[in-house]
Amino acid sequence: MDKWQIIFLKGATYEQQIALAGVSDIATATNWRVRVAQPNAVAFLDATITNGMIVDISPPTTGIKKLVVPAATTATFPTGNCRFDFEVEWTGGIVRRYYENGQAQVNPKVGT
Repeated sequence: MDKWQIIFLKGATYEQQIALAGVSDIATATNWRVRVAQPNAVAFLDATITNGMIVDISPPTTGIKKLVVPAATTATFPTGNCRFDFEVEWTGGIVRRYYENGQAQVNPKVGT
């Protein structure tokens, strides 16, 4: 994957396409996951296919999904710098982390 940085605008919907190339068994993956946290803190976002925050693009394409975080969810995020991991899961407990300790940020609304 190329360098990836996530910038959330507090109280706004966040959408980002995720493309994963060169993974021969990606079509059999059971879940994709993006987890975001501030340093030394519990994750404040755990976006997955299971919870509906990672969805197929239209038309569905193998190896490409879209991360969609609703405005009501980003409104609850703590502002400031944070980090994220991106993992894909397969049956049998196989988890591969494709991006780790990526840079993320949550920016506040003006005047709040």
